[in-house]
Amino acid sequence: MKRDKIEATGLDAFIANISPMLDGLSDQMATMSRLLSACHEKIKDDKDLQGRMALIDELYSHADSEGHVAARFAELVADRVYEYETETVLIPYSSQSEALAFLIADRGVKQKDLSEIASQSAISEMLNNKRKMTVSQIKGFSDYFKVPVEFFMHGVV
Repeated sequence: MKRDKIEATGLDAFIANISPMLDGLSDQMATMSRLLSACHEKIKDDKDLQGRMALIDELYSHADSEGHVAARFAELVADRVYEYETETVLIPYSSQSEALAFLIADRGVKQKDLSEIASQSAISEMLNNKRKMTVSQIKGFSDYFKVPVEFFMHGVV
């Protein structure tokens, strides 16, 4: 008999605390809903774009690895940014050599770091517009720099 009273008291305490718990849960669900919307809804305009970019920065600031849930959400939001920029941002024409030179400088990469894709002499020739990239090299640079293959395709076809 004594046991029934303890369980009822425990349940009474739970019932007394359920309202604040549900209020907190409701706030968390609303935040999660906004996060999921940012991950899946198309970007509407440049103001929305700036908000998504800020969200990406905030998410990455909480991630301690690429596999962290915040980093994974950031990647989903970045996919929406990529879609928006692909549809709305005019990218000026650049040759293969300009594209490669930009990425090497921007990422602080050395030619020898790309030796699995092409020899240093071949990369030098590409950078000096003396050689075009092969399909295999375009795919290799695309994978290495994490950019679409189209980044190197302007003026090739």
